[in-house]
Amino acid sequence: MPNILDIPMKKAEIVTISGDSAYAKFTAKKAHIEINSTLNRGIQINSRYKSEQVSIGINDYYLASITFRRRTFPIFIIVSVFFFLLGCLTLVLALDSYDGEIEMIFSLIFFVVAIISILAYFYTKMARLSLRLADEQDYDILFSSSAVEDSKRMQEFIQKVLMNALKVEDDQYNVQSNYELSVSQARPAETAPQAPVPAAATAVATAVAAVAEAPLPASTVNNP
Repeated sequence: MPNILDIPMKKAEIVTISGDSAYAKFTAKKAHIEINSTLNRGIQINSRYKSEQVSIGINDYYLASITFRRRTFPIFIIVSVFFFLLGCLTLVLALDSYDGEIEMIFSLIFFVVAIISILAYFYTKMARLSLRLADEQDYDILFSSSAVEDSKRMQEFIQKVLMNALKVEDDQYNVQSNYELSVSQARPAETAPQAPVPAAATAVATAVAAVAEAPLPASTVNNP
């Protein structure tokens, strides 16, 4: 299970997803990792740490799975809260007593342990992105606690990389554009509904038309 770089990435600088490609760039101090997946072109991983540069190419058919794991230790939060409350209680006892130097020392120790515990929680909050190949070999990318804040975006990125590996095109944006275009073109052809004509008006119009088409009597015609 080799790591692409032995240092964790501190920031997800760029994560872009388009119709046929997915690109992500993760950065740390003097280091960065780029992942570029393009349909029918495989996966390209480029990394750099100081003067060391590594490029890895993975065939789409050789990619088995992608796993994103985030690890936390809530026990540090519990320990921090416990020692913080214990330190507050000891501080109150030290202020109430006449000679509370020992209680004051213990309260300071408890507060220090609470601060160390909360720092340990954030320090041990790590994440890992693993690309597993068909021969069960993994390429891992380590992340710090603040690197990946948008887990939903990371899930979309992983989904797009897997779709490219399976040769599946993402047409949702094109389909939506075509649908909007067809609706806008169909609207001018639609005619407004006509108001209903009363039955009396229809009967009068029919009678007038019949009188207009009837022939005139012979007596009314003037001979020259």
